[in-house]
Amino acid sequence: MRASAKRTICSIGSTDPTAAAGIGRDLGIFERLGARGVFAVAAVTAQNSRSVSAVATVAPRVIAAQLRAIWQERKPDAIRVGLLPDAGGIRAVMRFLRKKAGRTPIVLDPVLAASSGRRFAGPTEVAALKRLMALCTIVTPNASEAQHLSGVTVRDAGGAERAAHALAAIGPAVLVKGGHLRGSQVTDVLVDAGSVTRFRSRRIGSRLHGSGCTLAAALAVALARGEPLVRAVRFARRFVRAELMSRAG
Repeated sequence: MRASAKRTICSIGSTDPTAAAGIGRDLGIFERLGARGVFAVAAVTAQNSRSVSAVATVAPRVIAAQLRAIWQERKPDAIRVGLLPDAGGIRAVMRFLRKKAGRTPIVLDPVLAASSGRRFAGPTEVAALKRLMALCTIVTPNASEAQHLSGVTVRDAGGAERAAHALAAIGPAVLVKGGHLRGSQVTDVLVDAGSVTRFRSRRIGSRLHGSGCTLAAALAVALARGEPLVRAVRFARRFVRAELMSRAG
């Protein structure tokens, strides 16, 4: 990735006290990649890699006030949106970004459930997320999230591509992550304005709590630096792969 001035990335999402996911993970990734992180908290969670024991949402007016405070200081160079477990909070973020984001790249990782199984999003939240997607540059669901959001069955790369096309019709580019699908290879499918790119890599025998957050955060940094979308996705995938390999080693 080419050298550039330090960029500011805004993370909008929820906390994780272990910093393995959520806003804490984002800020760590931003710093490691030479960017400055700012953030707006939509919910506070009590979670770790095993379970989610509590979720407390932040009032929509407070979410909006946090975003106004950030933009009054400096408009971010990219926006990374993570867990928004309440429809009111999703709508508050959507209204603000519709007015203020302009052409700023927006990366949405639509978290519907924790890796431990706790569901965050019901039908009302899913409907609100779909409206938010229309404002985004790229959305990065895993296979299960893509299936839930699109209604298309995702069992393999072909299903991932069909689901990505269905979601891309809302407006954003869509990267369906294949890490949860079976096979010795991981295939991620990107659909952008009708163009399809498949990214393949050998599966690594380790798991990373917060891998979706890690990819989305790295992707936001790459887009903030002006990288084209395909190159930005390649960079983010390499970054996640390096994290997985460090765990495996």
